[in-house]
Amino acid sequence: MVRIKATGEITEVERSVMQVLRSEEKRLRRTISPEQGPSREGKTAPTVLSLDMLPEDVADSSWLADTYDYTEEISTKLLERSLRESLTPTQYGIYQACILNGISYKAYADRMDVSYQSVQNAIRLIQKKAKNIFG
Repeated sequence: MVRIKATGEITEVERSVMQVLRSEEKRLRRTISPEQGPSREGKTAPTVLSLDMLPEDVADSSWLADTYDYTEEISTKLLERSLRESLTPTQYGIYQACILNGISYKAYADRMDVSYQSVQNAIRLIQKKAKNIFG
């Protein structure tokens, strides 16, 4: 007899299916075992990636917590948005092409049919605004 965890249904299965289920259960239990250290090859065991793999008797869900701190990434994006909003349309075009996409000042000046000096001046103004916003 096998109980399906998601639905609570109990059903009969063939012996071959039961053997596969048992071997899978053993593999999962070894994977989520907290006392298991590094394996023979020096690699640590893979982490549990699904709530379906977590046994019912395990109450610790600390592995669910995301350790990455997004605050710096979010604040940088907000500051960049305020920089973009402070730019004129011409400056924004230069910012997109030269600073974000890495197009050379000369190539941008040729493509937009403006002088190289005007692109350099716009870049200086953009850098000045960025310095004021980013600190």
